[in-house]
Amino acid sequence: MKKNILFIIIFAGLSAVFATLYLYDVGQKNKNMSQQVKVVVANQKIEQGKVITKDMLKEIAVPKQYAQPKYISNIKNFYIDNKPIYISVISFEEGEQITSSKVSSISSGLGLSNTIPNDKKAITLVFNYNEVNGIITSGSKVDLISIAEYENKNHNYEEASCVILQNILVLAVGKDVIGAVKNNKDIEEQLVSTNVPITLAVSIEEAQKIFLAQEKGILKLVLRPTADERIGDTKIIKIDNIYENASSNTKSQSNNQQFSQIQKNQKELNEIMKKYYQK
Repeated sequence: MKKNILFIIIFAGLSAVFATLYLYDVGQKNKNMSQQVKVVVANQKIEQGKVITKDMLKEIAVPKQYAQPKYISNIKNFYIDNKPIYISVISFEEGEQITSSKVSSISSGLGLSNTIPNDKKAITLVFNYNEVNGIITSGSKVDLISIAEYENKNHNYEEASCVILQNILVLAVGKDVIGAVKNNKDIEEQLVSTNVPITLAVSIEEAQKIFLAQEKGILKLVLRPTADERIGDTKIIKIDNIYENASSNTKSQSNNQQFSQIQKNQKELNEIMKKYYQK
């Protein structure tokens, strides 16, 4: 009997201890949930490579445990002397927290290398001024098309175009570097230039594709709509796809010409034979 009473007392004591620990743990969690911190989030979708301005941001309070590592707590941290100092290294969705690891400082002293997104490299291609003027600007997204002539399996040469890359970020157009303050003098100098260097952010594999295509043919840029990040399926377009019946028409015309020539030659031969036999 005494053993049962002792067992009941011990069990009751352990139950009290576990209950106390549970209530303490719940209290700590509630306390942590009640501790809120201020974070800066995107007020709208922010594209990769864009200069981050005040209208793109807002401050909200979140439980401390939900704050992302390296979060930024104040919109004022994005400005110095009322000038924006960051560009986005990645795209931010509306409501997503802005962290210092996902933005890059704008600094003319560090040059273009400071604007290259993580895991990307910068390469420069030269295009005719008339091809890019008023169309391609720093911060644009473009697709690259290669136009080349190649030898097919029948050992005939064909001309074709192919989309080799899509959704590529333009870091600079001439001296217009993404995130930098535009210099009117540089823009005026660029206006008299016939060729404009375009700097792109690409992976090392993408750079290899571009340089190979550049060696074998012509490269063209196609401007993408803002916020369009879709990577679509594309196919090679051959010259026969554009001039669908060009080859058959050419052959038909050639055959007709040959037939006419044969008829003409036959007629001339008949005339000669008639004269010969008349003699």
